[in-house]
Amino acid sequence: MEKHQQQELQLVTTEKIKNTHHTDNKNTIDTAKDAQVVLTDESEIESGNDSELSTLLSQTITDITDYMTEEEATEYIARILDGVEIESENTLFENVTPYIPENIKVTNYRPDQAVREASLARKNMWRPGDGEISYLASNTLEVYLGTPERPLEIPQALKQIRQLSESTVLTARIVLGLWNIRRHNDRVAKNGSAAILLEEILQWQGVQKHSRIAHPGTTKRYTDGYRTEQKQRVLQDLALLASCNVRGNCTMIVKGKAVSIQVDGTYMRYSAFSRKTLLNENVIIGFMVSPGDWISTYEQHQNQYLAEVDTQIFKLNPQNDSYALRLALYLSERWREQAKQGDFSTPIMMSELLASSMIEVDERHMTSRFVPRIEAALEKLENMGIIGKQVCLSKVDRNQTRWSKEWIASRWEILPPLKLIQEYQAINNPMRKRLRKTRTRERD
Repeated sequence: MEKHQQQELQLVTTEKIKNTHHTDNKNTIDTAKDAQVVLTDESEIESGNDSELSTLLSQTITDITDYMTEEEATEYIARILDGVEIESENTLFENVTPYIPENIKVTNYRPDQAVREASLARKNMWRPGDGEISYLASNTLEVYLGTPERPLEIPQALKQIRQLSESTVLTARIVLGLWNIRRHNDRVAKNGSAAILLEEILQWQGVQKHSRIAHPGTTKRYTDGYRTEQKQRVLQDLALLASCNVRGNCTMIVKGKAVSIQVDGTYMRYSAFSRKTLLNENVIIGFMVSPGDWISTYEQHQNQYLAEVDTQIFKLNPQNDSYALRLALYLSERWREQAKQGDFSTPIMMSELLASSMIEVDERHMTSRFVPRIEAALEKLENMGIIGKQVCLSKVDRNQTRWSKEWIASRWEILPPLKLIQEYQAINNPMRKRLRKTRTRERD
């Protein structure tokens, strides 16, 4: 191999980065720096500066560990940056070819649903308990922050809870969807974790690279990559997801029978990888990502729950399209559940749709603003092809003074696109055949 193509992995030991920290957790965060894996690439010069790694990763870790003691922060960092063997990670990231299909299969287990709800819930829905604060999801799983051994105390947890958002859920769906695609491919996965590029996550979210005019008087532009704050947001999302834990009972099918099995552990793990350029600059290139150990509990009993998701959902703007995004995230879960029976036409009350989508009803502006915005969001999803059909089955007399109550109680039929229905049919037919064979053997 020619010299300019060679890459090697090394540990960062940059004194310049260390000297920038002035927090109580200085030594702890410096230890995290030393644990970061760096790719040295002498063929490529990236834009940015030599403090990018410090700016992104250090700030994220500092925000998360701000209220922790040094011992707690050290333990937390060691867990979220759960190290993997480093001799071949360079080739794993080189082998990643970003590609965005029309649909992607994302994990759709009870912990996924619980973390979605917790991330989108009103902050006052998190309840303080015995030295911690947690969110009780509709599927009875609890979500709490920190580690199973040391949940974050309320002041620490509240700071992270305020940072949870639609962006957190989108990042979770993207990285665990990509993990599911790559997990069995040795070219891009190792020890249960899959390689995912930082820029790839931003591409999936439809984020545009920053560009500049080449020179005055021309329309020609050149790109200088993604903004630091855009990369920072992805890092923050991953750190928050790694800080989330799920606790409670999950119902699984074991030998054809429903069995309740308890889980308590980290929702997701990741390790950050960086590349050192010719100019000795540190540039984060990607992450090794995997779900927590809870997924092994499902898979050892051959329980696999994946939802087909239209990748257009990931490009909805969390600020401007908040209602549409929340509706789409929930509906993808609902359709997966309906696919088990093969019946997608079961109506849903608007009140249930809103509550399940984690949308708070705006009582003060129901008819003037809230109802039109919800209906516009449903129409937008239908026009995009994310929803196949949406129709109100109840008669709502909008000439009445208080017709909003009828609207909240109205029943709606919301169907997935025909292509998605066909995808689920193709998946479920072989599963039903295997289940029938299992039951036949048990009777015999």
